[in-house]
Amino acid sequence: MKLVSGKIIFAGGGTGGHVYPALATMEALQQKGNFRLLFVGGYRGIENQIVPGSYEFKKIWISGFQRFFTMRNILFPLKVLVSLFQSLFILLKFKPDAVVGTGGYVSGPIVYTAAKMGIPSLIQEQDSYPGVTTRLLARYTDMICLPYQEVLQHLKKVKGETIVTGVPIRRTLQLITKSEAVLHWGLKAEQPVIFIFGGSQGAQSINKVMKQIAPVLLQNYQVQFLWQTGKNNYLEVKEWSIARENGVKVLDYIQAMDLAYSAADLVISRAGAITLAELAMVQKPCVLIPYPLAAARHQEKNARTIATIGAAILVTEDEDLESKLLTAVTRLLDHPAEAAEMGKNWKQIYQPEAAEKIADQIIKLIERRYENQTGKN
Repeated sequence: MKLVSGKIIFAGGGTGGHVYPALATMEALQQKGNFRLLFVGGYRGIENQIVPGSYEFKKIWISGFQRFFTMRNILFPLKVLVSLFQSLFILLKFKPDAVVGTGGYVSGPIVYTAAKMGIPSLIQEQDSYPGVTTRLLARYTDMICLPYQEVLQHLKKVKGETIVTGVPIRRTLQLITKSEAVLHWGLKAEQPVIFIFGGSQGAQSINKVMKQIAPVLLQNYQVQFLWQTGKNNYLEVKEWSIARENGVKVLDYIQAMDLAYSAADLVISRAGAITLAELAMVQKPCVLIPYPLAAARHQEKNARTIATIGAAILVTEDEDLESKLLTAVTRLLDHPAEAAEMGKNWKQIYQPEAAEKIADQIIKLIERRYENQTGKN
């Protein structure tokens, strides 16, 4: 592509699932040219901790609309109106060549306003079932980048092009051999390692069920556990007797996820889009336990997509979680050939160049705009 410079706004936030794909794509753009990049986030989301200092950063007042009654929803219409004016001000001042939304409520006002102003706009969706913001913006934007082709069936009105790119993941993830990785955790290379995590905040329900089934697994199999509890649950979990067993490594938060993935023979996790994109790179057998309260049950839809291609076992969270999870884990431990095949099946959705593909589409939109302007002149 000829274009090597320009100004681009990225909008997203609230959770890491909407921020990390943006950061990965921004890094890819920097590798392709001299782009000035601005990130627009909300006032309270995780973007406030991880974006400032790396990129220009602006905030708008918008926040999510709760799906249950709360006094905060009363302010929602006012927040939308104010955020639209804030977005207009940011766009007029920054004068971007393109605007990219990576999902979540923050991307709504800025992408919508940009589209109405005729600024090239693109949405990057991560989930198997697109969020409400993506579904609303699809009728206005010039391009939508999808994780899987089947997502398109959930978008009723689409104005522009759609392309399957996968979900961008952080470039810092570099896998090494298991024998090297287990040394970091004080575990043994010759015994299976089960890596358990429920996202950065942990998952109390997963922790509690692991408290029940981990002793059974330790007794019947020579397994080890690398267990991220989440910071909110760590003090409780570390006092459990299971946490003091040999071969059980309990941590509140794991920064070196590449070392954790590299050490693992089996993964138990939630089914967020970023987690699944990383697991597609890791290609290990998995048991997915979707967060049951995720908006529109999108984690369950994500997990079903993965289970359909045979890359994971889906276990729904209900009163039978303990027995279902124990059955799933023992099935994979008892049938190593099935587990190995499950790991291979991740290749069907692995998109290692997702960030680069999205960056190329952004550049294409900008080039097209310049060509149209030149043609008119």
